[in-house]
Amino acid sequence: MEPNVIYHLFFVPPFNDTFEVLKQLKSILIRWSDRAKPIKTFEVLPDQVNLFARAGFWPDEFRCRWMQRPTDHFEVTWDPNLLVESPQIEENGMGGKRFVKEDEIAHCDFHSFGEGLEAVRRKKFTLEDFIPIEDPNLTNEILVQASTLIFDKNTGQLIANCRLCLQDNQAAIYSIGVLPAYKGRGLATQMLKRALSTLKDKYSVLRLYVMEGNDAESVYLNLGFIPGVQEIQHMYIPADL
Repeated sequence: MEPNVIYHLFFVPPFNDTFEVLKQLKSILIRWSDRAKPIKTFEVLPDQVNLFARAGFWPDEFRCRWMQRPTDHFEVTWDPNLLVESPQIEENGMGGKRFVKEDEIAHCDFHSFGEGLEAVRRKKFTLEDFIPIEDPNLTNEILVQASTLIFDKNTGQLIANCRLCLQDNQAAIYSIGVLPAYKGRGLATQMLKRALSTLKDKYSVLRLYVMEGNDAESVYLNLGFIPGVQEIQHMYIPADL
C-alpha cells in the first residue's frame, strides 16, 4: 500500500475473514491518502471483485488479462523494403534514460492507438502523452535487443514498434503498435517472433497484458500465448469533492 493505492492483496488459505481485513486496510489507506483524489486498486482477480466492491471500490469498464508463452526460436523473414533494428537508449541528462528516437516512437504509438480503446485505457490522448518516458527505465540490455523498430526504407518513417520491459522480473511486452496503413501485413506477429527468439535461453517466458476486445488478442492467441484469468484492471473509491 501507498497513499491512494492498494494492490496485490493475497490471503493464505484456510483464512477467510477477508472482508474484515480489507476494511481495516481501507481505514488505514483513507487516513494516509489525499482524499481530493480517488483511491485505486488494480489487476483485481475475479474472486476479489465482489470483496473490493463490498468495501466501497467501484470497478471501471476495462477487463484485462495476462497472457504468456514460452520463448522459442522462429525463422523471421522480413520484407526487403523494411529496415528492422533494436531501439537505442541513452542518458537523458537528468539521471534517467530515454530512447534515442523517442519522438518517432511517440508518433508511431499515437497514430497506432490514438483513437482506440487502448489509448483510453492508458489515459493517453495527445502526441505528448505517448512519449515513452517510463519504459526506458524499466528494461535491460537483453530486453532492448529483443525490442523492435521497423522503418519503411522508401520513406524513412517508423511504421511499427514493439518494446519490452521487466514486469516482476519477467520479460513482458510494454507496448506494440503498427501504423494503420501497415496493418494486416503480419508485422506484429513478426515482432513478437523476433522477441521470443532473442529471449530464448535468457528468459523462459514472454508475458503481455491485453484488454478484452483488443484486436491484437487474436494475434497473441494464434502465436500460442496462453490467456490467464480475466481481471478488472482498476477499482477505486471516488474522491471526496
